[in-house]
Amino acid sequence: MLGLINTFNDSFFSWMYSLIPFVGRGNLAAVLGYATALSIAYLLTSKIIFKSQPSGKSYVRFVISYIPNFIIFYLVTFITINTWHLHQFWATAIAAAAGGPITYVIIKIYAFRKK
Repeated sequence: MLGLINTFNDSFFSWMYSLIPFVGRGNLAAVLGYATALSIAYLLTSKIIFKSQPSGKSYVRFVISYIPNFIIFYLVTFITINTWHLHQFWATAIAAAAGGPITYVIIKIYAFRKK
């Protein structure tokens, strides 16, 4: 369920940023939407999934855990927006869903591991 919320947030914020004239449609809007959604995802994941207090250290580990996801996300949005000419919302929805399972495993092992 949280993955669906995160995917929606990613797509929604990317679309919202695409409406800003100097950002425009495309990859910059996707990256800004991704960053916004990532911060929201950290807070929700901390509280709901792992039932832990958010901290600077776990936030940094969370962001590092998302590097493989970001690479997948960027490549998929680049292809879907620039080659397939999909709408910003749908391009980011597909990209966000593509890296989800891999990212969950990395987060569980690296960002929220119990000591």
